[in-house]
This record gives sequence, C-alpha cells and structure tokens, in this order.
Amino acid sequence: MITGIKMQGSTGRTRKTSGRRTRPAFTLVEVVVASAIVSVLLVAALTTAVSARVSYYKLAERNRALQLAQTLMAEILQQAYADPAAGPTSFGVGADETATDRSTFDDVDDYGGWVACPPTNRDGSVIPNAADYEQRVTVNWVSPTDLTVIAVANTGVKRIQVTINRQGRKVITLTAYRTQGWVNPVEAQGAGL
Repeated sequence: MITGIKMQGSTGRTRKTSGRRTRPAFTLVEVVVASAIVSVLLVAALTTAVSARVSYYKLAERNRALQLAQTLMAEILQQAYADPAAGPTSFGVGADETATDRSTFDDVDDYGGWVACPPTNRDGSVIPNAADYEQRVTVNWVSPTDLTVIAVANTGVKRIQVTINRQGRKVITLTAYRTQGWVNPVEAQGAGL
C-alpha cells in the first residue's frame, strides 16, 4: 500500500492520496439509460407474450367453431335433397316434421332457419364445452349458373350455410351446395351402380 505520496495537479496544489483505491461506479445517467433499455425490452417481451396468448385463444376458438360447423354440415348433407313425402317443390319443415326437433328432419331444407344456443346434437343433447356458441343454418335455392343468386323456386341446387357465432360474434361460416341430381355413394353401392 502506498501512502503519503504527494501529487501535484494542474492547479498547482498538492494533494495527498489515501491508501484506498477507488472503484469505478455507475453514474446516475448510466443507471437511467440502463433502466430505460431494460424497461423497453420488458415491455416488448410482455407485448409479444400477450400477442401470442391472444393468437392461441383465437385459434382455439376458431378450431372449436369449425368442429361445430363441420359436424352440423355433415349431418345436413346426409339428408335427402327434397322431402320424400312432398317432393322437390316443397321447401322447409313439412307436416311430418317438428321445427324444434332436428331428429325429425328428413331433407336439407328442413334445417333452414335452425338456431341452437347452446349447440345441440341431432338427438337434442347439448354439446359439451360449447355453451357460449350458437349454431345457425340457412338454406336457399340458388341459380345453377350463379350460386350467389337466391331463387324463389326449385332450381335443382340448394345452398346450405352453417354459421357458428360466439357471444354474438360470427366466428365461421361453412357453405355447401346440394343438387337434385346428387346420388348418395352409399345408396349407389347398395343399388349395384
């Protein structure tokens, strides 16, 4: 340890140095700048984490809605084009069906106007984990040359739209078309075609 050495500065004064060495320290400006940098990085990391969580939530919501829509659409597409008892010119729920009981529906247009909140299976049982979702179905005759044009009479083509809403917000809509000339492959195999 060196003590008692005199040093002369630019002012001509002499000063005595103590035997302690001074450690380099952060200045207040360096602390403020470092804190600002850490704060910006923390905010960016939190924003990224929140954004990832929101994306995951939306994807899960969309997947659930897609599952609900596909299940209902598959059920509808298994039905006949027209009411077997009334023929292709009839539209909507027939006399042999009940508008509030899907298990009685026997053709695709019976589903037109169907709304279920919460979503239900064909037998009327509530689908689990879907209490805040809603099923909506619209069925219309459409022009065979322009599927966006709704017709008022039988054209041989029906547009089926299944919409799934969640808490009053549309999540997904599936659209399918059913034609009068469509042949069910299962029935065709049984008929020997």
